[in-house]
Amino acid sequence: MLKFTIDGEELEVAPGTTILEAALSRGREVPHYCYHPGLSISGNCRMCLVEVEKMPKLVIACATPVADNMVVHTQNDRVKAAQASIMEFLLVNHPLDCPICDQAGECRLQEYAVDYGTGISRSIEPKVQQSKAVDLGKHILLDQERCIQCSRCIRFCDEISGTGELAFFQRGERTIIGTYPGQRLDNPYSGNTADICPVGALTVKEFRFKTRVWYLENTPSVCAGCSRGCNVMVATGKQEKLWTTRGQFGSGIKRVVPRANMDVNAHWICDEGRLSYRTVEDSDRMLKAQAPAESAIDWDEGVQKVAAALKSAGDRAAVLFSPRHTNETYYAWKRLLDAMGIERVGVRSLRRGEDDKLLIRADKGANSLGAGWVLGEQATEARVLDAVRDGHVDLLVTVGDPLDPADDVNDADLSSLNVKQRIHVGPFQRSTAGATISLPAPPWSEEDGTMTNFEGRVQRVRRARVPRGEARPAWRLVADLAEAASVEFPSWGSAADVLVTLSENCKPFEGLDEEAVGLLGVASAATAPAGS
Repeated sequence: MLKFTIDGEELEVAPGTTILEAALSRGREVPHYCYHPGLSISGNCRMCLVEVEKMPKLVIACATPVADNMVVHTQNDRVKAAQASIMEFLLVNHPLDCPICDQAGECRLQEYAVDYGTGISRSIEPKVQQSKAVDLGKHILLDQERCIQCSRCIRFCDEISGTGELAFFQRGERTIIGTYPGQRLDNPYSGNTADICPVGALTVKEFRFKTRVWYLENTPSVCAGCSRGCNVMVATGKQEKLWTTRGQFGSGIKRVVPRANMDVNAHWICDEGRLSYRTVEDSDRMLKAQAPAESAIDWDEGVQKVAAALKSAGDRAAVLFSPRHTNETYYAWKRLLDAMGIERVGVRSLRRGEDDKLLIRADKGANSLGAGWVLGEQATEARVLDAVRDGHVDLLVTVGDPLDPADDVNDADLSSLNVKQRIHVGPFQRSTAGATISLPAPPWSEEDGTMTNFEGRVQRVRRARVPRGEARPAWRLVADLAEAASVEFPSWGSAADVLVTLSENCKPFEGLDEEAVGLLGVASAATAPAGS
């Protein structure tokens, strides 16, 4: 370990640690733009200049490794003067777009202008004018005037996505970023360039001009788009009624952005996962119990009908689950089905495309592995569908949460199966085709619980908004069914209670509770099957 002093405080760090990394690890702020922990060091913004005793000039903290007995100053007059000069230089041609900029409220240029700038402008020359809305790709727009040439987006495309679409063009004060001729910023991870942009130069089209960030509530959760289980922050509108120029501001999901977890997704997410919230927020949601489809009935009546159908069918009932539910959902249903003697249980297979080298998995079932651990390896889609085709099933219950149109094909196939009765439990109206009874259920964004990714890591899914309509958490829905069917059932009060019971009865989850899982998840004691 190396010992050095920073602003009078003695610290110990590992060899190879830079001054900036050491400062940030101790909660000390050293302003910076171009540095990002997931990218290479470019050192071109110069905002992190600090003074090191016995060195003649200020040095950039992001690229200067700590040396034994080094003495660093980050807040003396010399450093402050340099920071003010850098800020003045960056603001010379920067537009006063803060009132209309999506980055306002989380903009480092805005924050540093207050904390490290002079508060005045000495420039009397007109600002350089550039294009304000350059269409770079399917999801990204560029405002050339706001760009401070930190090069984060360029390094992301070169080093992370490996697609290399972006580069600097022209020189001096007219330097701009852009795509090479004939190329567009259309790689599957393009939205990350907007996430890491420290100013409002790159924006995601789907979020552009939708709301102010201070009107958002952020909930740490997990993406349900594939078996990777990327950690995300789900932003919803605050519950009170707010207004925008486009009308009333609701409390639905406004955006999904990556949440750093170095064991899962590092700092990134794919564009498909980023925009998956649009499906759960669409107008196709089932809000009330139905029997038959399109005919709303009271919740209690719907529960009574489903419970009666399950009891009547007995061992000639089968249940087919989506692989996108929580471990707690599978366990609650398992307890009920075991008590009712229903053994034909399966989990749908949602494989599409191929794995890529970064994050995207071909298995689109966010909890395929967890479902197998809870329900058993024999719980396959083929087992249920074969039994249906062979005439051994009178009642088919589908418990599903399709997130994309590709799943609708499977739903259509299910509606055509030859069974006497089909019951559907799920969030979407489109999945009720052919169902005699349907009960609304929340999607991943409206329910607490845990999911297990393809590597066997158990992670928390947290409710970002109140379930819509009469939808209620699976543990409560199943408890209602158990009561209606006069089946003895645990008296759980939350998904956390279900996890405790699950950990006591299912070895892969042994010893787990919400505290043990935490915000970043925990590797299960069980080992994920090879090639899963």
